[in-house]
Amino acid sequence: MSGVPFDLESWGELNRHAREVNEELFRLSAREAERGAKLLLWSEGNAVVMVGEREAFIARGGALAREWGVWLGLSVATFAPAEERILRNELVLVGPDGAVAWRYVKSRPVPGWEAENSVPGDAEPAVGRAPGVGVVGGAICFDGDFPEVFANASARGLELLLLPSSDWKGISPLHTRQAVFRAVEQGFSLVRQVNQGLSVAVDGYGRVYGELDPFTAQERVLRADLPVGRVPTLYARIGDTVGLLSGGVALGWGLLASVRGLVARRRRSVQATRVQDG
Repeated sequence: MSGVPFDLESWGELNRHAREVNEELFRLSAREAERGAKLLLWSEGNAVVMVGEREAFIARGGALAREWGVWLGLSVATFAPAEERILRNELVLVGPDGAVAWRYVKSRPVPGWEAENSVPGDAEPAVGRAPGVGVVGGAICFDGDFPEVFANASARGLELLLLPSSDWKGISPLHTRQAVFRAVEQGFSLVRQVNQGLSVAVDGYGRVYGELDPFTAQERVLRADLPVGRVPTLYARIGDTVGLLSGGVALGWGLLASVRGLVARRRRSVQATRVQDG
């Protein structure tokens, strides 16, 4: 069983503990739906299931979404101990009708153990219309570090990006602040729900509508009344051409300054020579 980090007895213990956490996730989701939430999102890998239980688990999420008339982003880490690649890191959006709107598997797992043991993911973020919310897309954590990932999603009208993530204290809140750049670059609203890091909800201008720091907060639920929509941006139109143009301008100014310096030194040298000759 290549890639298995511990023995089968430990797998059983993990599964038992995961089921307790999963029950709490469903309980909290129902509570927030009852309080009026339209869309709910779990952080990366919040739910852990074994491969044989995955589809039944997602169906249960669909039933909850249908019961309360909400959109629910299920962040699910599925383990298959007998497979060469044991981890499937997935975000599944289910709608008020109980059906799956889209599924997204993390495309850029973190180098190291995750990359070596993860099922290969989709090249593009998931994007689809969610009536009552807007055009909603999904990616996972490290995907948000790469601007080019979202170019096509923006071209498809992405209005709200769901970015469940998992950090640690050493990179929080820096990693979240970095992700906010994607919202500002492309002009979409963003919810980054984070395990062990700063969670945030921002619009396409980068304005913060909600934050949650798990290291200081008493409650682990981020609530935000976030406007959903697009903000026209130059970056969304021309991408990294902005950086290339800026770099070209900077290089041009640098060359111009160098040429002027050389000319000035040459003139001073000629003037000194003429004085000596005189």
